[in-house]
Order: sequence, then structure tokens, then C-alpha cells
Amino acid sequence: MSGLLHLAPALILVAVLLARRYPGERLIVRLAGSPTRVRGRARARVVKPRTRIAVLVPRGGLLLARSLAVRPPPAMTLVAG
Repeated sequence: MSGLLHLAPALILVAVLLARRYPGERLIVRLAGSPTRVRGRARARVVKPRTRIAVLVPRGGLLLARSLAVRPPPAMTLVAG
């Protein structure tokens, strides 16, 4: 039963097409018969350049490294013996 409910839209469309009625044909005929308007040329606008603000946010591997870093590596010291 539920299989028929899933197929219902397709079955309805097939039935409509077999009855030689095409969905949207009136709309297509109406749009094809309407005259088209000629648009005038748009005026050129002055576009302001966008200013970008540099934000230094760690991303990718650097973000992972910074989140895992607890302290810097130990400094190497010379031990006189």
C-alpha cells in the first residue's frame, strides 16, 4: 500500500499524459503569445571598492597546533661536566 503512495505522483502524471493533456501547456501558449518588452540600457553605477579588514585567525593545521600546544619545547642547555 505504501509503495503505491510513493508512486502516486508518477502514476497521475502518466495518466494525464495518456489522456493527451499536457501540464502547463496553457501557460506556455500564453507566454509564447505575449509580446516581449524591450528594456532600455541600464546606467553604469559607480562601485565603491570594498575595504578588507585583515583578521589574523589561525586556521587549519595552525589552529590545531595552537589548541594542542601547552608550553613551548624546552630550551637546549649545555651542561659542563
